[in-house]
Amino acid sequence: MCNSVDELLIPRHFGLWGCPPRAPVIKSVVWLPPSPSWVKVNTNGAALGSLGAGSCGGVFLNCHSFVKGCFATPLGSVFAFEAELLAMSMVINYAWINDWRRIWLESDSSYVV
Repeated sequence: MCNSVDELLIPRHFGLWGCPPRAPVIKSVVWLPPSPSWVKVNTNGAALGSLGAGSCGGVFLNCHSFVKGCFATPLGSVFAFEAELLAMSMVINYAWINDWRRIWLESDSSYVV
């Protein structure tokens, strides 16, 4: 494929018109640090496909936005929900081991939260 105008018009020859691309939606996101005695944890888990290779991770931050710890773990074949749930489970375990009893958990999975 040469990406010429002629090639781009081929789908129209078959009656395929396509949709014009939509403009991206821009959202303002504000990160707030935790209170002085708290540790904030941002987590994420993901899987390739409905059941596929997955991984999860998390970052622990103090009130000055300094990283207190982090992790990233491959999980093998999992569903995306399992990856999110395992990330949260690992966060709680890691916080307990490090004697961080006040943690503020953040995740993009509303089911897990």
